Amino acid sequence: MKRFVQYSLSIIFLVTLNIRSQEYDKESFLKDYAGDMIITTQVRGERNKAILRGTEAKNNREFVLKNYTGIQPSIYPAWDGGFWPKKEPSTLNEFKIETKYFDELVNWGVENEFHIMHHCLIFPNKYFPNWFSKTNYSADELEYIIEVFISEVLNSNDNKNKVDVFNVINEIFAMGKSGKYRVSGDEKEDCKWMDMGFEKDMSGLEGNQKINDKHPIFVRKVFDTASKLTDAKLEIRDFNIAFGGKKADGIYQLIRHLKNTGVRVDAVGFQCHLNAGINYNYENLRKNILRFIDLGVEVYITELDVGLNLWGKGGNHKKVSDVIKSEEDWNLFFEEQNKIYYNLVRTAKEAGVKLISDWGFRDDIPYGGWRKDQKAWMVNKDYSRKGAYYSVLKALYDAEKN
Repeated sequence: MKRFVQYSLSIIFLVTLNIRSQEYDKESFLKDYAGDMIITTQVRGERNKAILRGTEAKNNREFVLKNYTGIQPSIYPAWDGGFWPKKEPSTLNEFKIETKYFDELVNWGVENEFHIMHHCLIFPNKYFPNWFSKTNYSADELEYIIEVFISEVLNSNDNKNKVDVFNVINEIFAMGKSGKYRVSGDEKEDCKWMDMGFEKDMSGLEGNQKINDKHPIFVRKVFDTASKLTDAKLEIRDFNIAFGGKKADGIYQLIRHLKNTGVRVDAVGFQCHLNAGINYNYENLRKNILRFIDLGVEVYITELDVGLNLWGKGGNHKKVSDVIKSEEDWNLFFEEQNKIYYNLVRTAKEAGVKLISDWGFRDDIPYGGWRKDQKAWMVNKDYSRKGAYYSVLKALYDAEKN
């Protein structure tokens, strides 16, 4: 093992040295300038952005193979050939998980020697079938569901040994920036797992650093269940945490609490669904990355895209046509998009982020309605490179040479 590690470090050193001696080449691919950073893209189980089936599968596969060193199979409990049954089982003993689409993606990733990061196991209610939200379960029943769900996903297909990172918990903090947790029974914030109760904070933080007095018990249960089954890295992620603030403080406190009480947490994911027109503070991003690294977790950028800022007052969405009136408006957007992609990727890589995953790579294909018609990704419909692609390519190159 020691000889293997020394050999691997030698390869990384030689690759890095080679990059630093190269001149920048616009015809290169993303992975050519990634160095030891893992460059990943989200892939789905059965929609048009899938890589194994559908009308675009062949072209998607070719693009992924040329550009990335990892894939992020995104199979939800209720969507994309989801894990959970569409109809409520008559008893919990009949609760069964379907892993077909996930297994296929994992096996394709293994065949092509990709780093594999799964998204995700436990979410708020909106990602689960409607019957789950409408049924009252005891804390013991919820714990049983967690155990069955996680065990079947990890044990099926030997995924526990094939997957490198499991995103075990996603978006359990409230929608705003308060750093507080979602609640059970609220129409927008509903997270039934909170019904398992709460435990006292053991983070050791005080004053303004302490956002929550208690933490959801289910978080511990999820991490403990997964850690007993796999040596893969276990990640927690959320949105609106990359650039600091109370929500970032909340997840920092939670991870510190878990670590202080013996729970294995290996990584934190910053989603990074970013918007043109916002003046992002990249120095705050750098500092935030470093404090999580100092906490003993790896930092990932997990869902990167840069779209239009369509948030209106009260959280209502504007339409693309409300913001874009002409071709000139699109050109101004693309200029801003390019800058954000460049600054985010370069800052992240230089600060020590281990993995960056985009949330799709190609404009104008169905993404389940997410950022529809916003042209938020790196290549055009015909797979030709946009300025955003070249911005990411140059950011990787510049960060590696720095």
